[in-house]
Amino acid sequence: MNVVRNRASLSKPSRGLVASVAAVLAGAMAFTAVPAQGSSTPGVSDTEIVLGMQLPQTGPASPGYNKVDDAMRAYFDYVNSKGGVYGRKITLVVKDDTYKAGLTVSTASALINKDKVFAMVGSIGTQTHISVIKDINRRGIPDLFVNSGYSGFYTDPKKYPTTFGGLGTYVVEAKILGKYIKENLASKSVGILYQTDDFGRNTLEGLSIAGVTFDAKKTAKFIAGTQAGGLDAQMKTLCDNGVDTVVVGAVASAFAAAISSALKTCKAMPQWIVISVGSDATTFQTILGARGVPAAQSAGLLAGTISASHAPSPSEADDEFVKAFKKINDDFNKGPDKRWDNNVLQGMNIAYLATSALLGAGKDLTRPGIISYMESNAAKLSSAALAPLGYSKSTHEAYTGFWIGKYDATSVLKPVGAKRQVWTTDSAKGAVTELNYTRPAIAADALPKVG
Repeated sequence: MNVVRNRASLSKPSRGLVASVAAVLAGAMAFTAVPAQGSSTPGVSDTEIVLGMQLPQTGPASPGYNKVDDAMRAYFDYVNSKGGVYGRKITLVVKDDTYKAGLTVSTASALINKDKVFAMVGSIGTQTHISVIKDINRRGIPDLFVNSGYSGFYTDPKKYPTTFGGLGTYVVEAKILGKYIKENLASKSVGILYQTDDFGRNTLEGLSIAGVTFDAKKTAKFIAGTQAGGLDAQMKTLCDNGVDTVVVGAVASAFAAAISSALKTCKAMPQWIVISVGSDATTFQTILGARGVPAAQSAGLLAGTISASHAPSPSEADDEFVKAFKKINDDFNKGPDKRWDNNVLQGMNIAYLATSALLGAGKDLTRPGIISYMESNAAKLSSAALAPLGYSKSTHEAYTGFWIGKYDATSVLKPVGAKRQVWTTDSAKGAVTELNYTRPAIAADALPKVG
């Protein structure tokens, strides 16, 4: 019988919990309660591999992101239906951190000490992950395919030896978008809206390396998590100072808030250029729909937005990975919102990668073993992405390339040129160049094959 643990039910923390979390943050993190590596590997038995994940299932940053875990679980359920990984079923234990770092600490402690997970997989959020990454690494717990593009997690494996990215870095993406801006929008007055965390600052860094900088009058920022109150002041500042093109380094809920505010405060809607994690069409339309904006109107507001992606568009029905993952989603996703979109595609892809890594690490599964395998076998970890993984002993960066697209009137991201061109660069000062990469095919049974 395929037993799967459901989402953790977390209510709003009490004052007592908040106080205890504050104490934890002050230095009393409970991760030390369990040895890093005992006589047997935590989370691994003869019949089961237990993985942990934390993400915002609720709260202002949750729209879109709260679908990733259900997509991951659906793919793991599919794997389990085919016999699992060397006869072991994969169990995903998920906890809601509401995109608040303090709660991330307590949920991580519960996953490690109570649920005794083998590894963390696919956790979402930059600032939230910062609150736990040191202790996860200190304990030697694999921290795999993190859904954050913050370069600081991955470029120095000596600092974070167990953490591997699940997205291309924001620096890489911003450099590639910056090249596009320089070559195609030189006559425009370009400003930026970003959240004041490492996500937003990484975006600024990449743009700056590409030669795209902003003076104070063309810069607007906000504290992550406050976007639900609107971004009227920020958009008024930009529009009043003649900005006609806005780069957004923020999550999808902030992009939706920015558009809502622009409708009220700007004489004309600016050209939007949005970092990929903030531009998912379904998430965008869902957020605006909850505010009473009809789907046709929200599609019109999104049309023309420029963004980037490391993966095919979920609307590409002929893409073999899209076709396979969509079928699995249809058959196995029991989540409250299983609509096919970028978030579901990403969740499926993360689970596919995790399964590949577990298979590659072998029957004698250990924490050091899977980390070593990933550092030495990036080319064997194929996925839906149109760029290769960058994992090695010197970097734990994920995808090294992005293609640039523009949303059409039907909310589909399509290449800006006559054909899709994927660009590649690094998270430092390297040049942006064309990437020539042939993605390995997916097997007929949609299960990873490792050699």
